[in-house]
Amino acid sequence: MAIHAPDTGDGPAAGRVLTLLHRRGPLTRAAVTAELGLAASAVGTALNELTALGLVRIGEPLRASGAPTGRGRPSPVVEVSPEGPVAVAVQLSADRVTVGLVGLDRKLSHIGQPIPDISDTDPATLIPALADAISDAARQTDRRCAGVCIAMPGFIREPDGFVRSTLHLGWNDVPLAQQLRGMSSIGAPVAVGRAATLAVLAEFRYGAGRGAASMLALNCNRVGVGGGFIDTGVPFTGGGHALEAGHIIVEPGGLPCPCGARGCLEMYADARALLRAAGRRDHDDTVAEIFDDAAAGNPAARQAVRLTAAHLVTGLTSLVNTLAPERVVLMGFLADLYRADQDFVRNGLMTSSFVARTSRIEIVTGDLPHATLIGAAERAFAPLLRQPRVLATGTVA
Repeated sequence: MAIHAPDTGDGPAAGRVLTLLHRRGPLTRAAVTAELGLAASAVGTALNELTALGLVRIGEPLRASGAPTGRGRPSPVVEVSPEGPVAVAVQLSADRVTVGLVGLDRKLSHIGQPIPDISDTDPATLIPALADAISDAARQTDRRCAGVCIAMPGFIREPDGFVRSTLHLGWNDVPLAQQLRGMSSIGAPVAVGRAATLAVLAEFRYGAGRGAASMLALNCNRVGVGGGFIDTGVPFTGGGHALEAGHIIVEPGGLPCPCGARGCLEMYADARALLRAAGRRDHDDTVAEIFDDAAAGNPAARQAVRLTAAHLVTGLTSLVNTLAPERVVLMGFLADLYRADQDFVRNGLMTSSFVARTSRIEIVTGDLPHATLIGAAERAFAPLLRQPRVLATGTVA
């Protein structure tokens, strides 16, 4: 019989313990030991190390679960430190930049839109502005910055943060992570990820996807439609840009899309499409007004919502028939659209998709108000969670 050395130190144990506490929240030390299947001594060594690094704190003991009153050895509660490191999470979309600080406990702070005018999307202008915004965000706290992640639409080569193409910004072959590392003053690792994939991952782990074996999610932040699919906890990424749900065809020969095709879903099911269908001009409150008017019975608003929702059903039918998810999660504008005509979308999908009918697929709306930022923080924290000592001390083991 093979005998394995104890799992201790900055090998798997410390990273596994930190990852568990990050994803599950406070647990007793006994629960950590049972959940990970590690020796109690290995968990103790890992917790001591993580505490010394300022990543974990140990609270008051609780009596072991199920132990009779007065019996059982007390088990202390352990959790990630609320004073531990933060990640700078950036959401770069077609018309705005949002930046926030996220802790290992997933609490967000200092959320803002530091670049008021994104009309000039030239990388030579926008990337230095992003670097300044990242540095400014990091200065909002005394806590150490463990990493930075920019979540953006497009074709991303994630290992080195190289942007192959992003249609709505007009970028091609931009080494974004490399350039930001050279400009930012915070000295933390910089990653770039596909916004839709990161948002879907956050919802799967912490929001509306919890408990599902597989999940298809569509997200829309006013302009464009992004999508992602997760099966048994693993995001489907393809060559770095799957799932481009916004570019499936719902109206052959329809409106031209920046991708070069005609009739793409995002041309018919994002906020721009609703505004066009309602004959409204865009300003900050217009989309909400259309939904309010539709709820109040305004015929033109109801017709605009119904037309936009019908195109969403067409897109969902193709995606559900292809991927057969257990759960469909609609996020952002699409969540608002679904709530505005819920029965129509659900019944339409069940009628048009045999997979949805036979599998009784759930359709729900996202739970997380800032799913993309939470997902970006997950990506930024990944190196720290793998090797807590290396990232926390800035030394190579």
